[in-house]
Amino acid sequence: MNIKEVVLPTERERIAVFLEQFGLHFESNIDQTIYMEDESGIIATLSASKYILKCLAVKPEYRSENLAVTLVSEMIKRLHAAEIYYFQLFTKPEYCELFLSLGFRLILETDKVAVMEGGEGDINSVIDKMRVQMKYNLGMDSVSGNSDIACAVINGDPFTNGHLKLVEYAAARHKYVLVFVVQEDCSYFTFKERFAMAYLALKPISNVLILPSSEYIVSKATFPGYFLKTADETTAEYAKYDALIFEKYFMPRLGIRKRYVGTETSDYMRIYNQTLQDVLKDKLEIVPRFDENGEVISANKVRSLIKEGKQEEALKFIPRNNYSVIKAIISSKHE
Repeated sequence: MNIKEVVLPTERERIAVFLEQFGLHFESNIDQTIYMEDESGIIATLSASKYILKCLAVKPEYRSENLAVTLVSEMIKRLHAAEIYYFQLFTKPEYCELFLSLGFRLILETDKVAVMEGGEGDINSVIDKMRVQMKYNLGMDSVSGNSDIACAVINGDPFTNGHLKLVEYAAARHKYVLVFVVQEDCSYFTFKERFAMAYLALKPISNVLILPSSEYIVSKATFPGYFLKTADETTAEYAKYDALIFEKYFMPRLGIRKRYVGTETSDYMRIYNQTLQDVLKDKLEIVPRFDENGEVISANKVRSLIKEGKQEEALKFIPRNNYSVIKAIISSKHE
């Protein structure tokens, strides 16, 4: 049987219908899909969103024919051709043994999904590099569960006075604070721009370290609802995975005692905060959003003002350290 690639909208519709039989949803951020069929129709399929393999499904009567292995091998070849050498796989727990035998490593398993990784690099090596940065930049002799370390995960699109006050709030209550800037490039401002803004705004606070979030914190893999802006039935499951991976790997390995988040207004982020609360319990503190002269500070509001050409009004909600850099960035975006 030949492997075919989905090209036409009608093919996508067929794949979506096929996946429904297995309780899977064909997500809108999928970049490529391959499948196999016989005279009765589709019998196996696999999709990818950048480095993430997902939506793997094989008809039960064909599971002894290694179709899953064939599809995954083909998709990895395609990723390599696109110079992607690290990949994550979302699959059902029942497929775990199969992919472990192929060299995949299990990151986390829930009752509904197993997330595995393969290729170059792994979650532990990523965290090890963060530990080195913590020791070097914060002057820490060691990192352990007894360390008084807090953290915040921000997108910072753009970095506002609200983000600054949240970090200041945490920094006043803990010896050190780690600020993870969401690394995925799916925002109005690029990751490099958002990281630079966070760095400049927080530079005066000596006990704060800014780090890229990596592929493991609020990424398309761990919480695609954040990027799809949806609150469907899968959002809670992804939010649960993102919360669990943070609790299992990042908190103990980086000595994080508490995570701080601001209150949210969108449905999908309220679900995320509630899931974090359910998983982390007293290791999470939800801080009411800060205001500027009675007006709640929102990155969404700042973006709207920028797009409307109201730059000076937008600057009211931006840390002063960022005035020159954000003016330059805005100018480059609107040339």
